[in-house]
Order: sequence, then structure tokens, then C-alpha cells
Amino acid sequence: MKISIIIGTFNQRERLERVMNSFKFQSAHPSDYELIIVDSTSTDSTPDFLKSFKAKFQYKYVIQANKGKAAARNKGIEMAESPIIMITDADMIADRDLVKSHIQAHESTLEPTSFEGVTLNMENYNWPPDEGTLTPYIQKAYPDGAKLGWYYFLTGNISFPKAVLKNTGVFDEKFTGYGWEDLELGYRFAKKGIPHRYLKSAVNYHYHVLNPIEEIVRNVSKGKSAKYFVKKHPELKTFLGLNPISVFLYKKVIKKDGKLIRKLNQWLKAPKQSRKQRFAIWLLSEYHYLEGIL
Repeated sequence: MKISIIIGTFNQRERLERVMNSFKFQSAHPSDYELIIVDSTSTDSTPDFLKSFKAKFQYKYVIQANKGKAAARNKGIEMAESPIIMITDADMIADRDLVKSHIQAHESTLEPTSFEGVTLNMENYNWPPDEGTLTPYIQKAYPDGAKLGWYYFLTGNISFPKAVLKNTGVFDEKFTGYGWEDLELGYRFAKKGIPHRYLKSAVNYHYHVLNPIEEIVRNVSKGKSAKYFVKKHPELKTFLGLNPISVFLYKKVIKKDGKLIRKLNQWLKAPKQSRKQRFAIWLLSEYHYLEGIL
């Protein structure tokens, strides 16, 4: 077996089924990979589905207490039988060559390397997706094989040798809310000199369309996670948004019940993807992120 694919999940039964079925149609040989699902005690029909799922490749699952994404991924790493770990999510549909691309990337490199694939965001739930509506999560046009910064250590589509975790440690399980547990591990990879490279042939599709309110509200949780990130790595304080200007604007200028916030909430109702709506989403997201971190 060449690669272990790890997915953590909680109450995502419908999306998870589509994602797991996408691994049945991989161009990689079924003996080359295993799929490990770590369920954080879902209360929907996920446990029944996991029990009944049939696959030609090796498949196993475990149900554990809900301790967050980091804990779920660490459990999957512990269960993995392959030398290469691939992390993805319960709402990421795999392209046919996803697994093969990650395997070949590791077979063709001479040094321990992490590889970041291409995740395409969807604007609706139509499947198969309309290619014209897809946008890559990494929007800068990096060439294949380009060395990426640690801030692109995104676990929706990533792989790395299991052995490197002996030196870097695994995901920090103190990240229990939304966000940053992946980038924080990527930062530790970078400090150990492990290169992180772009893998354009490894594609998956983010089968989760957020409405503007969901995007904004989850930034509070992301800010709370960033607070712990800053405590652990204070040298990243400015990178994580705690610069004097943003703090001043949050504390002294933008009032939670003030005129600007009310106006931005009105602009959220503007036509989809209009300039007003995009600006409102951006500024309200930043404001709620600072609310979480401060």
C-alpha cells in the first residue's frame, strides 16, 4: 500500500457519501491506497453509512468523541498503514487522478516533501460542475512543482511522508474550533526545512457552498483559533492580523451596533457578487475575525 487517505467527519452524511464514492473510481490501483474515516460521534445517519460502505480498496473507520478536526486527523494518522499520508475533507470530491497524482509526486522526489493539490471551489451543488463556475482556492497562478509558503499548507488536498511527523509532531489538538490547525502544522514543517510544493495534477472539488452569513459567522471561531496560534507562535502576530491599524479600527472606529455595520448588513442583501456585497462580506468577515481573536 502506497498512501493512506484520511478524512475526519461530523454530521456530513450526504456530502460524505458522494466524497467516499469518488474514491471508488480512482485511476490508481485499489491495492495502492486505503481510506480511513474518523467520525466524531455524528448524530445523523453517518455511523450507519460507514458500517454499510463497500469498497474494493482497503477501508476502515472509527468513531471517537468529538474533539475537533486535529484530533480526528491524528487518529487517522495513528491508524494509517502506508508511508505516505493524504489528508482531505468530508466535503471534497476527488477527481479521478487525485490519488495517483499524490502517489507519483512522492515517488518522483528524492527528499521528504509535502504536496498541495488544486482544490476548486463550487458556486452551486450541480454535479458534474460547470467548469466555468469553478475557482481555485489558491488563486495565484503558480507553476506545477513550485515551492509554496507554509500558509498554503491546506488540508483539503495535501500529502506528506508519515515519517516527518516524528520531527515536527502531529496536529495540535488544542485547536478545537474552526481554522488554523493545518497552517500551524505547516509552519512547523517549514521550520524543519520540509519543502511544500504545488501539485497541479491533484484535483478535487469543494462540495460545500457557503452563503455570506455562514462565511462571516465562522470567522469568529477562526479568530478564536488564531488567538491560540499567536500564543504559541508570537512571531506570527502581524501575519495573523494583530497589527496596530486593524486593532485600532476594531476597538475605536467600527462599532458593533454602529452605522457602518448596519450599512454593511444592508449591502449583504445586494445582488450576488456585486461590489457592494463583496465588500460587505470582506469587511464583516475581518471584523468578526478580530472579534474572535481579541
